[in-house]
Amino acid sequence: MVGLGIWKLRGTKTAAVEYQTAVASRGTLIVSLTASGQVAATNSRTVTTTASGVVKKVYVKEGDKVTTGTPIMLIDLDLDGKQQLESAYAQLQSAQNSLMTAQTKIYTLESSLVNAKNIFDNQWSMQSPDDPTYKQRHNDLLTAQANFDAQQAAIQQAQTSLNSARLSYQLSSATVYAPISGTVSAISLTTGMVLNPTSSSSSSTNVSNKIAIVKTNATPAISVALTEIDVPKVKVGDQATVTLDALPGKTYTGKVTAVDTSGAISSGVVSYTTTIRLDSDVPEILSNMSATANIITDVRDNVILVPVAAVQTSNGETTVRELVGGALTNVPVEAGRSSATQTEIVSGVKEGDTVVTGVSSSTSTTTTTGTSVFGNTRGGFGGFGGR
Repeated sequence: MVGLGIWKLRGTKTAAVEYQTAVASRGTLIVSLTASGQVAATNSRTVTTTASGVVKKVYVKEGDKVTTGTPIMLIDLDLDGKQQLESAYAQLQSAQNSLMTAQTKIYTLESSLVNAKNIFDNQWSMQSPDDPTYKQRHNDLLTAQANFDAQQAAIQQAQTSLNSARLSYQLSSATVYAPISGTVSAISLTTGMVLNPTSSSSSSTNVSNKIAIVKTNATPAISVALTEIDVPKVKVGDQATVTLDALPGKTYTGKVTAVDTSGAISSGVVSYTTTIRLDSDVPEILSNMSATANIITDVRDNVILVPVAAVQTSNGETTVRELVGGALTNVPVEAGRSSATQTEIVSGVKEGDTVVTGVSSSTSTTTTTGTSVFGNTRGGFGGFGGR
């Protein structure tokens, strides 16, 4: 009989190295940073009133153009509304009287100042500062100047109080006026609706009722917060792209118009508010929508670019990995600016050079099998006998 046997050799492991490569190319490097924020309400004004009563007439409708002072609505005041209007008018009159009194008083103080200055300049300015009369006349001049300056400050304060009283009176008036020129939108009241009181006798704080919104022709502005690391990189005039969560798939362009370098601290973290004005008006963009801005801080034209992963920095030396004669070699380079994906190479790499961006290795096992032949065996083999 002929016998057959199967044999197996021990497996052999082989290591294989694979390189991920890219080609250095010449192009434009765009460096940008990302910041989040929201749409600022800089192109609209909310129309409000503190009056209470029943809406008697609405003079405008959605989309109407208005100018500053245009009547928006007429309210039939209730008892609370009338009392509030009378109180606001009394405060307005009081503020007007206070301003007139302050303005009248300054004329007397100005006359005293001129008189004290003439006496000192003409009679005592050339005398010795140690002369007792010199000191007295000089002090008279300083006192007159201080009184005059204090009264000027009092006039400014009285003017501020008058402006505040006038605003309170306008807000409590039965007629609601447009605060700015623009387009009316979001009218929330119609004829016959009730406006409830916004304050009580126990509280002097008024919470205004919202009537409508007047939107100007200005393009929307985006307000984002920059970190203390990013703010030095941004300047007024930088271009930006903006996306909004509420309008997916759409990207808008704009530019930086303001950077607040004073900053604000919240929970120990400082941030700097930066304003981006969009290039065009978009009616769908509403105030306070969440936004993300990519601000372009630098543009490098006609430079050699390689992927960021190809650049290595160790011990202060920057290198790029290349395959030279099949071997991985670190080539010293001078690197410039970097974006999220590319790095500018100033020297050390030429256009068209192949650079290594990643290295990986894998192992494989080879197993060898075969058969053996045993022929003409007498006496049997493995239960096989021969005659």
